[in-house]
Amino acid sequence: MKVFIDTSAYIAYYNIRDKNHVAARSFMKKVFEGEYGPIIFYTSDYVFDEVITAILRLTRNKELAVKVGRYILESRVTRIINVDEEIFSEAWKLFIKYRDKMWGFTDCTSFII
Repeated sequence: MKVFIDTSAYIAYYNIRDKNHVAARSFMKKVFEGEYGPIIFYTSDYVFDEVITAILRLTRNKELAVKVGRYILESRVTRIINVDEEIFSEAWKLFIKYRDKMWGFTDCTSFII
């Protein structure tokens, strides 16, 4: 199974005050126990940036941000997709097209991926 992990999922997993923290922890526990079979997580370099920046901003704890970053980068089940020119260009078109949506640009890159 392939699962794309966005910023909100990472934040929910690490932030005990997040409304989805318990659900995120429960899901990951099931993943690690093999309940869903083999899983590969995908994320992007833009999501990685948002996660590390958000953790640093929320906690003011650089060591925690480094720890989370290392966990993501060193994970055997996570693949980071780099936003290239094509993804960037398509994401920008999507961002412009849906002016009524409050999607961030990183969200648009994730949708394209």
